[in-house]
Amino acid sequence: MKPRERFLKALKREEPDRVPQLVRMGKDISNRLSSIFGVSGQELGLRIGNDAIVCQVGINAVMEMSKGDLEEGETFTSEWGVVYQRKSGFNNPIEYPLKTREDLKQYVFPDPLAPHRMDETREVIEKYHQDYAVIVDLSSSLFEPSMAHLRGMENFLMDCYDDPQWAGSLLDGLADYYIQLGIRAVDEGVDILRIGDDIGAQTGMLIPPELWRNLVKPRLKRMIEAFRKNNPRIIILYHSCGDFSPIIGDLVEIGTEFLSTMQPVGNMHLAEIKKEFGGRVAFKGGLDTQQLLPHGTPEEVREGVRNLLKTLAPGGGYVFMPAHMLYQDVPTDNIWAMLEAVKDYGAYPLNI
Repeated sequence: MKPRERFLKALKREEPDRVPQLVRMGKDISNRLSSIFGVSGQELGLRIGNDAIVCQVGINAVMEMSKGDLEEGETFTSEWGVVYQRKSGFNNPIEYPLKTREDLKQYVFPDPLAPHRMDETREVIEKYHQDYAVIVDLSSSLFEPSMAHLRGMENFLMDCYDDPQWAGSLLDGLADYYIQLGIRAVDEGVDILRIGDDIGAQTGMLIPPELWRNLVKPRLKRMIEAFRKNNPRIIILYHSCGDFSPIIGDLVEIGTEFLSTMQPVGNMHLAEIKKEFGGRVAFKGGLDTQQLLPHGTPEEVREGVRNLLKTLAPGGGYVFMPAHMLYQDVPTDNIWAMLEAVKDYGAYPLNI
């Protein structure tokens, strides 16, 4: 079974030959594994067994694009008007373009139709799409860019309460941008659009579910409807870190078919979520990256993978992935243990 066929069959909540895999890595892990395998970029993901390729576009892609050239403490200004500073291996926003609500009147969003935005997607489609599933990542999409990039966390959270109409206007501008960008990706022939925001924290959501339903949900619904109008078969993947369990039903209601990153924190009880929603949505993620992968033994990592597959993989509807990207605190031996365990335990029919 080809990787693309395996991946898409799992998303239909059917059992392929084995559990598909999509492991994403930070720069330090990528460099470490590249030195071992002698390949980098998309080829590295395929070498470790990934069944899909992710192309990132939008505000997060712009944030990440210069990180390889920046030294610690250096700054750059993105086309969104955000000033980022390189610190501890990450580009962190330190200055926001919407300093006041009045600034939105003059703010000009980047051009979603700029030709270069689909360059990587087009290259990946041409080179890999016959064999591998292709995902275009549009996150962060609405709440997260407003909070973390354009306005600042404290300011935007206050906006949501003090002036929800203004907050909605900013979210509408982002939705308009990502609708155009996502439709371009759909037209290129990708299999999956990844949307979403880090709306979850360790013990619950960053804002009350009702506030999310009033402000964010209608704009997400509009985005999904626009993508489906262009191609009814496009698969919608929603991503959030942390505990977003209160809104899983809402996400399914508005057309989400695939959820990640299923971080096992707060009330993200994976067995219960699989039982309640597994007949309507597929899942990706779930392996603990906070304690197990950085601090566990290889034997503990293998057991964690086995338990995770036992919980989420029966009947299909699951793609293996850690609950976040792999960062520099994960020992190489634990990476091997994880990848080997997926092979050892992930073949259908499951025998775990």
